[in-house]
Amino acid sequence: MFSHSLYSNATAMKSVYSFMMLVFLFAGLNSCTPKFFFDGKKATPVTVTDLGEMYSTYNLSKSEKEEILGQLNNKALLDEIIRYSKESTWPDAVNSLDERIAVRTTMLKYHFYKVATFGNKTIVSVPKEKNTHMPAGFIPTGPMYIIFVSTVVKGK
Repeated sequence: MFSHSLYSNATAMKSVYSFMMLVFLFAGLNSCTPKFFFDGKKATPVTVTDLGEMYSTYNLSKSEKEEILGQLNNKALLDEIIRYSKESTWPDAVNSLDERIAVRTTMLKYHFYKVATFGNKTIVSVPKEKNTHMPAGFIPTGPMYIIFVSTVVKGK
């Protein structure tokens, strides 16, 4: 009877140890990869290869809005994108073509996240909380979206 009790305790300890190792493994993996959630979903980080392929004052057509809304299922988010994808709402260092031309190499240091695609264009988010490493004049004060030609937006 005594040896059976030791066996049970040893088995229980192994189970607890295995469980704890799994918890630490998942916690460690989770903390190693910084994530950004967009509208409750994990956003995909992307790289932009050519800032010259940006639309800074793009007006979405009705059919484009419907296509984007079909991906987002969130009218308020679509309205936010429409408003904050215009250069006039962007940080001071990048809110005009002349300013952007002078600072393209700095802009490439932005952390971009794919939001949606429509036609041959991709909408990316430039979240403030993921871009605090940027110089002060580049950090968004609120939402910031940029529309690019899709061929210049690449997965990381």
